[in-house]
Amino acid sequence: MTATVSRSAPHPAAPATAKRPPARELRVDDISYAYDGALAVDGVSLRVSGGEIVALLGSNGAGKTTIAKLIAGALRPRQGSIHFGDIALAGLASHQVVRHSIVLVPEGRLVFAQMTIHENLLLGAHKERRRDRVAELLERNYTLFPRLRERRGQLAGSLSGGEQQMLAIARGLMGEPRLLVLDEPSLGIMPKLVGDIFTLIRQIAAQGVSVLLIEQNARASLEIADRAYVLEKGRIILEGNGRDLLRDDFVSKAYLGVSGD
Repeated sequence: MTATVSRSAPHPAAPATAKRPPARELRVDDISYAYDGALAVDGVSLRVSGGEIVALLGSNGAGKTTIAKLIAGALRPRQGSIHFGDIALAGLASHQVVRHSIVLVPEGRLVFAQMTIHENLLLGAHKERRRDRVAELLERNYTLFPRLRERRGQLAGSLSGGEQQMLAIARGLMGEPRLLVLDEPSLGIMPKLVGDIFTLIRQIAAQGVSVLLIEQNARASLEIADRAYVLEKGRIILEGNGRDLLRDDFVSKAYLGVSGD
C-alpha cells in the first residue's frame, strides 16, 4: 500500500517584488505525543521543503491537529525532534516559534469577533515595529483578499464562515511566515467558497511560503499538494506525490468516496 514518491512541477514563481530570505525545510522526526497516556501521535516523521504545499490527511481523531500544535509550540513532544532549517523547535513556546516565522492558522478560525477586519489584521503584525512595513503588509493582504479590503471596517463576527477563514489566513500572513500551517481551512465553509480558499493557498505558496495543509477534504488537498501524508491512529501509513495519491486505490476508497469493483 504505497504510492510513488515524486515531486510535482514547482509552483510558478511570484513576481520579484521583495527579496525573501532563503527557504528553510521543516523536518519532523519520530515525534510522539500522548493524552492521559493514550498515544495520539506515534512516531511521525514528515518534511515540508521551501515553497511546497504538503497535505496531511486523515479522519477525525487521527492526530492531525495534535501534529499542528506540536509544530507550533502549543504542545511539547514526548519524543522526537522538530527542526526548521537548523533551528530546533521542540520545547520552544508558541511565541518563540512565531519569531522563527512559523504561523499556525488554527481550526475554527478564532477571529476576534468584536474587532474590525482591519484591527484583526493589525494584531497579526504584532512583531513588526515599523509603521511603513505594516502598511506594506496590509496592502499586500488587501490585494490578495479584495473582499477584506471592501469590508475592512466591518466587525469580524458579522462575516460569513468563508470570509472569516480568509481573515484568519490573512492575519496569519501579516506575520510574514516562511511556513504557514493551516488546520482545516475549509471546515464549515459553503462549498462554493471552498475553491476560493484552495486557490488562495496556491497563490500563497507561489509567493515562496511553505504550506502544511491539514484537511479532511482529501480531493481538493491532493489536487494542489506537491506531496501528501496519510495519517491513521497517529501513524503515517502512506506518503507520496499529491496527484499519485489521488489515483491510489486505498486513498480513493477510504478518503475520496470511490468504491472498488
